[in-house]
Amino acid sequence: MSYKQLGRSKTLTFFSWAGTHMGFRFHHSVVDYMLDFLCRRKLFDDMKCLLITASLHNQGSVSCKALSICIRFLGRNGRIREALSLFEEMGTVFRCEPDNLVYNNMLYVLCKRQSSEEMVDLALSIFHRIQSPDTYSCSNMLVGLCKVGRLEAALEIFGRMDEIGVLPSRSAMNILIGELCSMSAKEGSVEKTEEAVDILMIAEERKLTCVGEGYSIVIQALCKHRRVEEVSKLFGRMLQHGLKPKLVVYNSIISMLCKLGNLSHATRVYEIMNKKRCLPDNTTYAALIHANGERKNWKVAYDLLTEMLGFGWIPHFHTYNLVESLLREHDQLDLCCKLERKLENKKLQKLCKNGQLDAAYEKAKSMLEQGICLSQSARDTLQDVFQKCGKLNVVRQLLDTTNRV
Repeated sequence: MSYKQLGRSKTLTFFSWAGTHMGFRFHHSVVDYMLDFLCRRKLFDDMKCLLITASLHNQGSVSCKALSICIRFLGRNGRIREALSLFEEMGTVFRCEPDNLVYNNMLYVLCKRQSSEEMVDLALSIFHRIQSPDTYSCSNMLVGLCKVGRLEAALEIFGRMDEIGVLPSRSAMNILIGELCSMSAKEGSVEKTEEAVDILMIAEERKLTCVGEGYSIVIQALCKHRRVEEVSKLFGRMLQHGLKPKLVVYNSIISMLCKLGNLSHATRVYEIMNKKRCLPDNTTYAALIHANGERKNWKVAYDLLTEMLGFGWIPHFHTYNLVESLLREHDQLDLCCKLERKLENKKLQKLCKNGQLDAAYEKAKSMLEQGICLSQSARDTLQDVFQKCGKLNVVRQLLDTTNRV
């Protein structure tokens, strides 16, 4: 087990030498260790030889751990048929009955690495052979069945887990909830999403760590169906339980409320978002700006767009044009000019940060020719990036020439 000092070659040489002197009658733990050593280095032919030799010199028996190691590594390297063959030979050739570790590794290979109809059917037949299914075997089956769209079978296993008191893994729970919501969207019905909500409530009751992600998935799905009451209830529960909604949750709710014309509630959610220190993005601002634009709330729309630019977000031209039109409509020409300066300076800074020096130079030149002043922040950014490339004089010459004019 000192292979880190010996190295791969010397480790294998010593193991072979020891075998000739001891007849390969190593303790199971040594065989397990060497199998892991060989599999991690993808020496599968050596692994097979070791299995056969160890079996012959130990009255045909090999530990379940050893076989589990081989099955796991074969499966993860795409050698599914070999893993299956080894699994089926456990009782007949190696005189070893599969334990839960072996079952779990075999189900992992079939359900998570392959996930075809054929492999999931095979996994299901293996699963039914397990006397006491545990979290991992059930969770592997949930993932496999969900991936091939067999939600009814997945729900049956989930129900069985509830009966025997086995908890699903975090990823399995989220995949099941996600697949139910996706199916609901395809069918154009909210029925499957309601089933997802029921599962989420079970997860919450059991205090599983996946509830935060589960809430996010379900709320997004309900927002697409515009189920305001259910969304409001779940969002309130999230906050009540101290969960921190992700940006995508806030955006889904705000966008839904804005589309329904419920601007006051959308604004309230935006305020909660700021209070919880979740930074908005382009999607957040676009929804609120367009909703306020439809109400002709030019002041709010302008403030939101200014705040958006302050965070470094570049608005879509439709969003910018909407605010500009509102300002002109209300004779706010000074604010139009101010907004244009902010936008152009942000565009210049973005070009600088992306390393597009030629484009940044041309942008700065065009702005100055049009009489658009560079902000101090934009000037500093422009000079910094050109200085790093040894071209500071080029920028200074441009700025000095413009200043003289």
